[in-house]
Amino acid sequence: MRELMSYLPENYPDSRETTTFQEALQPEVNLMWQARDELLAQLSPYTADWGLWYWEDALGLGACEGLALDTRRRQIVAKLQGRDTTTPAVVKAVAETMLGVPVTVIEVFGEYRVELEVDGGGKLPPGAEVLKGRLREIMPAHLDWALVIPVRLDIPIRAALGPRIARTAPPMYRAALPAGRLDAAALMGVRSSTVALPMADGQSLLG
Repeated sequence: MRELMSYLPENYPDSRETTTFQEALQPEVNLMWQARDELLAQLSPYTADWGLWYWEDALGLGACEGLALDTRRRQIVAKLQGRDTTTPAVVKAVAETMLGVPVTVIEVFGEYRVELEVDGGGKLPPGAEVLKGRLREIMPAHLDWALVIPVRLDIPIRAALGPRIARTAPPMYRAALPAGRLDAAALMGVRSSTVALPMADGQSLLG
């Protein structure tokens, strides 16, 4: 309750002087409550606006004023999530925070590559460029990484039912790709070697 009269005993509203006095103070109290709520909102990156600068400065994110408000918030949360040891769970959490869509982390052991399969509806989600910078900070230097975006191909099949008019049949179109899923990979890391190093079975690339 934020109404001043609610803090007084039940008989006080019957007093015209008391009611007038409290009503005169109420607008100033409302401004104080509003300032308090705005200040508390800055303590969380999910609700902060003008206080995002303090988060970015403390985390060393640099100038981010040109980014969208949601992207700045996601970047701060991802930075906080990436302060632990880099594991598949940490990479997944950081990627999903930055992209806002489900991400599956796949470790390609033979090629020392980590693939982030993005469920973005066949499109590269906003925040991918900022995610690239975050991955550079948390990923081990010897690993390469890529965003993999599954794309669903719909190839129509037509059946000719009428009589043939032309003497020669037109060439039959043959689809170069079967209907189904096509993975489009966007390589984002720096490949350090073209030679795959031996990897023990069951060992994780990330730790």
